[in-house]
Amino acid sequence: MPGDKSKNVTIDILEDGPLIVKGIRSLTNSKGEEVETEKVTALCRCGYSSNKPYCDGTHKKVGFSGKREIDKPINKEREYAGEDIAVYDNRVICSHAAECVKNLPNVFRLGERPWITPDNASVEEVISVVKKCPSGALSYSVNGTHQRDFEQDPEIIITKNGPYNVTGSIEIKVEDELQPPSKEHYVLCRCGASKNKPYCDGSHADAGFKDEDN
Repeated sequence: MPGDKSKNVTIDILEDGPLIVKGIRSLTNSKGEEVETEKVTALCRCGYSSNKPYCDGTHKKVGFSGKREIDKPINKEREYAGEDIAVYDNRVICSHAAECVKNLPNVFRLGERPWITPDNASVEEVISVVKKCPSGALSYSVNGTHQRDFEQDPEIIITKNGPYNVTGSIEIKVEDELQPPSKEHYVLCRCGASKNKPYCDGSHADAGFKDEDN
C-alpha cells in the first residue's frame, strides 16, 4: 500500500534553510527521470542554489527567509455544490498549476462567478480533474462522503521551473496549524518567493524562476 511505503519518509524544514528529506526513494524531475538521493537529502528552497535541486548553502549568502508572510488559515475552503457532486476549493493552499482550468474549463471557469459549476460535466469528469490538482486545494464530496486524499506512491516530483510536488502521505514536520489540508499530496515552494511558505502559491511564475536543467 502507498501509505505503508511512506511511513519512514519525512520532510523537515530548516528555518531559513533547505528541506531535509529522509527516506525518499523516488525523486524525479519533470522528464520522469530519477534524481539521485541519499538517506538524508537537502533540497534547495531559496531558489538560488547552483546545484539544484540540492542545497549548496547559498540561502545563507542571499539572506533567504523561510517565514510565512500571510496569516490566512491553511484549511479554509469553500463549497460549490452540484446536483450529484460538490467541489471544495481552498485558495490559500492553491499552487496555481491550473490543471483544473486546462482540463475542464466549462466547470472551472476562471474569472466567472461562481467560478466552479460542477453540473457542467459528468461526476466522473469532475473527479478525474480534481485528482489532477497537485496542491490539495481541490477536493470533492459524493453522497455525503468527502474525498480529499488519493492512493499514490510516495514521491517528490521536481516540476519544470516550478515547485516540488509531493505525493503519497509523506509526513511534513510543521506545526499543526500549517499541516496541509491533504496530507497525501501537497506542493512545496522551490523558488523562495512564495508568501505561503513552505507551500507554493504560484509566485515562481511572476519571479521568473528558471531551472534549465530540469
